[in-house]
Amino acid sequence: MNCIHDEMIRNNYLSIYKSFKGAAVLLFFWTLVLGCREHGSQRAESDETTPYIAAKNLLSNISNNNLGDLLWLNAPEKFDLLEGTLVITAKSQTDFFINPADLNVSASAPLLYKEVAGDFVALAKVTPDLSSQWNAAALMVFLNDTNWIKFGFENSDATGPGIVSVVTRETSDDANGPILKNVESIWLKLVRKDHNYSMHWSYNGSDYKMARLAAMPEADSIKVGIEAQCPDGPGALHRFDHFSIEAITVEDIRKGE
Repeated sequence: MNCIHDEMIRNNYLSIYKSFKGAAVLLFFWTLVLGCREHGSQRAESDETTPYIAAKNLLSNISNNNLGDLLWLNAPEKFDLLEGTLVITAKSQTDFFINPADLNVSASAPLLYKEVAGDFVALAKVTPDLSSQWNAAALMVFLNDTNWIKFGFENSDATGPGIVSVVTRETSDDANGPILKNVESIWLKLVRKDHNYSMHWSYNGSDYKMARLAAMPEADSIKVGIEAQCPDGPGALHRFDHFSIEAITVEDIRKGE
């Protein structure tokens, strides 16, 4: 009789233990899920946080009638400036490209630039109109008619929307970088250190990835600016929410800082 009683007690304890163990596992699981959700929420919030930028937005203190130190190369027929945001209307058949296949030269896209001597870090936040093939909003450094770099967010014929760089030394190359799906805006960084130039991109303006590193001919002063193009479509509206140039020499050109 005592044996039966002891067995019943053991079974009751075992049942209680299993219930407790199951509840503990369930509690641990939900704690993990909620923690992941909170982390994801914090990450999303950090991605949307306005990045700290030491250099001022050059678009903030200019207007349609007063561009300050900035100048146009191929001035567009229409552009609008409002509270630090520039919208450029790029006409059809506007581009910068020296085709290596037939040496045909296109040098017609609007470029808003500043003359810069020495090393620098240039930043731009771009929202291109990607409705047509090869439409792009870009950062650009222009040494002369046959030596320049264009680094932008483009609707490539090869990959669709993505990061594209064109390095021109007498003729242009055409390099497709990361594909950007379901992305409207992107941050671009172009860094000069001596005669070397690095190109970086970022979703949030804080965490940059290098897309390319190239050497260019020696030059004391060059044009540094933002470019809007529409080589193939009927026209495009490209938006620039930030453009800055900081006269500094980075320690590591591959990191851009």
